[in-house]
Amino acid sequence: MNNIGQVQAAVGLSDRMISYLECIQGMDTRPAKVVNTVMNENALIPKIPPALRRLRRLYQIKGDPALASIIDFGRVHVEQCTGYDNWNGGTIGHDVFLFVPEDIMDLVDLDKQASVFERLRDDLNKAIPEVENEYVRAVYVKSADELDPQFQASINLTGKPQIVPERTGLWKTNSLRIFLSHRDKHKGVAHELAEALAPFGVSSFVAHDAIKPMREWEKEILNALITMEVMVVLLTDDFHESEWTNQEIGFALGKGIPIICVKVGTTDPCGFIGSKQALKVPYDKVVTVAPKIHRALINEIGQEGRLKEILIESFISSPNYIETMDRLERLTNTADRLTDKEFERIKEGYASNHQLYTCGGIHNRGNWFKRYLECATGKKLEFKDREIIEIMPSAENELPF
Repeated sequence: MNNIGQVQAAVGLSDRMISYLECIQGMDTRPAKVVNTVMNENALIPKIPPALRRLRRLYQIKGDPALASIIDFGRVHVEQCTGYDNWNGGTIGHDVFLFVPEDIMDLVDLDKQASVFERLRDDLNKAIPEVENEYVRAVYVKSADELDPQFQASINLTGKPQIVPERTGLWKTNSLRIFLSHRDKHKGVAHELAEALAPFGVSSFVAHDAIKPMREWEKEILNALITMEVMVVLLTDDFHESEWTNQEIGFALGKGIPIICVKVGTTDPCGFIGSKQALKVPYDKVVTVAPKIHRALINEIGQEGRLKEILIESFISSPNYIETMDRLERLTNTADRLTDKEFERIKEGYASNHQLYTCGGIHNRGNWFKRYLECATGKKLEFKDREIIEIMPSAENELPF
């Protein structure tokens, strides 16, 4: 009898505890059939990658781009059997390591690192279908290091190349990335639509328009497809005659990217996008469909959180009074509600940008800006110089008599 077996006989350890001890010591102390059963007992492990992919989609919808990027560009490694608890006959914990490029690691504030790891752990445990006697004990985010044995054992979570959108040179920063699929002969109209979408916090990729000279265009189109967040199809009558545009749609479908069709001719969407309701607009008035695309992004494909974040950053960085009013209008048309985190970001930006706190246009019109913030947050507010102050209800006002 080996040492663990002797201890089990002496103190009556449970089979789960023995499994844990053997797991952490790498000991095959049982017959082959029993050892295989022990290895298969860790049923939580294969459920972690799909749970992380689910969290990525949720973070994108809720407007948490940093957390979404950690998963999107991460490689995952699970260190099994890192903790044991006697509860319920024995519960085994596993540690999850996410390895990300340095650019993505920079998104994690050092002062908030512990809370970020805890949130990922808690959300991951919620997202994983319940597995008896197993749980995620901890989640760690680390910079990718090819010499790290854990990194060497990690797997590419999303199965795509590790391309950081900001490094491609194809997209404007702090914008929703839209790939505008179109036939070459209609690139002028596609460019007009891209320009019309820009004020809504959208950066559009128009092939040949966004590609810098001397770059390989096929490679750049592929980079744009890999890093896009939404595809907009400029559906002309000759659209489906091109193998390139058909492949672009296939790429978006395979990646699970939302697709919006803009019908500018007589042809309806067909194939796998045939069931999609197209937005109709005359060819020579394509720019007028931009607000409808913006509304579709919010109502139909769950991009409200992402667009809110973009439009808030756009508003608080306004360069002049005219832009301040225009950007506030776009924000109010997009975001009916603001979270406490979003409200605090607006407060910080407002206090540091004189194009906001000295702009009469947003403070006139019946206190337009103040009314919007109060309605969107449910708070009572006071504006004093460059500060936005929350008025807390007094104890006297809270009395029921």
